[in-house]
Amino acid sequence: MNYIQMLSKLGMGSAHPGGFEATLRMLNNYPIQPNSRILEVGCGTGRTACHLSEMGYKVTAIDLNENMIIKARKRAAAMEMDVQFLQADVCALPFEDNQFDLIMAESVTVFTNTAKSLPEYYRVLDHGGALMDRELLLDKPMPETKLQELLEFFGIPNLMMSEEWSESLMASGFTQVDILEYNRFNEQLKEEQTRHLDVYEQRDKGLLFDASLWETLFKHDRMILDNTDYLASALFRAVK
Repeated sequence: MNYIQMLSKLGMGSAHPGGFEATLRMLNNYPIQPNSRILEVGCGTGRTACHLSEMGYKVTAIDLNENMIIKARKRAAAMEMDVQFLQADVCALPFEDNQFDLIMAESVTVFTNTAKSLPEYYRVLDHGGALMDRELLLDKPMPETKLQELLEFFGIPNLMMSEEWSESLMASGFTQVDILEYNRFNEQLKEEQTRHLDVYEQRDKGLLFDASLWETLFKHDRMILDNTDYLASALFRAVK
């Protein structure tokens, strides 16, 4: 079982660094303009998308994982939220050019080929629109053996430092790139991850006896603990 399959089975709504606490902080510190057309990429089980809908925004949300989309639609139905959920690939977005005012990504782009996903974000954003992207990154160079083990486990093509992210965003056409937050993996980040109970979390049946899931979960925890000194997360804002 790979990392994404594990998240899908657990139905986790905020697996990104800082969890839902980080999402709420971003929305509070950088309010979204009224009537904004929002696209959330890699929406998972739809927690952020449904929260945005509850705030009154028009939201379209996509994820490549079918099980995630099924659970996201169930969440929206339970919350009585109107969100358009689509199964789609961020490297080939099924939208016309200039369709959105804001794209949100929460630890999604790092799992993609950024040479394809970032230009797609740029393409579907309207002029003056912004990408808000919180991503896992390297805080300092990691020994090659440890890096390759981490990349293989998470299914990440490449783990970049903040400067490389900024350069990649600019190379994709964005005219302005800002780092709004930079967080190292410390005790505060761990505490934030566990706040805000998700009452709409939907776990697959039979997880208690799924040995492969627990093996993957334990390996995940070990990978993070063993590499804490090398990892960080950052919130980027890139403007078209």
